[in-house]
Amino acid sequence: MNRGLFWGIFFITIGLLFLGRNLGWLAIDWETIRNLWPLLLILAGINMILERRGNQAAVVSTVLLAVALPVALFSFVGRNRHWNNDENRWEYRHRDHDNHEDEQADVDINIDSDEDDERETSVANFVESMDGETPEAVLKFGGGAGQFSIEETTSNLIEAEARQTVGTYKMLVERDPTTRIPTIELKPNEGKAELKEGKLANRVEVKLNSRPQWTMDLALGAGEGDFDLSAFSVKNLKVQAGAADVELKLGDRADLTSVDLSAGVASVVVRVPEGVGCRVEKQGGLNVNQLEGFVEVSDRLMQTSNYESAAKKINIVFNGGISRFKVERY
Repeated sequence: MNRGLFWGIFFITIGLLFLGRNLGWLAIDWETIRNLWPLLLILAGINMILERRGNQAAVVSTVLLAVALPVALFSFVGRNRHWNNDENRWEYRHRDHDNHEDEQADVDINIDSDEDDERETSVANFVESMDGETPEAVLKFGGGAGQFSIEETTSNLIEAEARQTVGTYKMLVERDPTTRIPTIELKPNEGKAELKEGKLANRVEVKLNSRPQWTMDLALGAGEGDFDLSAFSVKNLKVQAGAADVELKLGDRADLTSVDLSAGVASVVVRVPEGVGCRVEKQGGLNVNQLEGFVEVSDRLMQTSNYESAAKKINIVFNGGISRFKVERY
């Protein structure tokens, strides 16, 4: 009985939180709430003790836990923003942990909530040319909130355009002195950007050279990610999404592609070629999974019927909080 009560209240709370965020009701300092997460362990322990003893107070602890857990999860989704009580507005923060003081920039932009007001948009273009033979390359792409895409190819190693109403971007490229393998970091500058009424129009578009074999680390906070990687040979891919809608299209140029997906409250759609064998290992919490054409190998492991015989393979590990996860064949 308590289990049904828990899940009922859990989903009601999650629904109210999303509704409140969409309607602008939640003027809450989520950072403070996030720091209280150890209370979940205390509540869970109390609930287990009371249920084992058959104490009627277990109902109360179940209700508290069912409310506290989704609130705690929700607080981690908005980890890059907090509410400024003094000035009644949201503040977004981007942090750069590389300790390059000469490369850091502070941004402080006020955005009026009136839709008729014009918002200043900064445009930054980045280009890194190919350096002779480049068999491998590494991309580390960080995004806070906005729309992010990788879709087209280029004769350069990388081209990127960042159009932003909030914050600025920078690109760093380091080449290994021995192998000459480049590591590209494209990420927000350190700084603070202020946001009123949730209005944000940041967009970053990336083009990559299709000749190297790529290792990619893509991290998104909130917004949308559209990554068409079908034209690239991708060896390793890591995608982290907080509260984002992510669409990912993979190709068949690599013999083996390893994909690590982590999502908070997100929707993730992955498209893989029909002729490639695909294996999916599911981890994490409350996920709605749509894996048509997959055969269950074990409780958390599924694969396509052609996985063992396929010459090329894609292995996906999905770790989600409260997420929708779908794999499509094309």
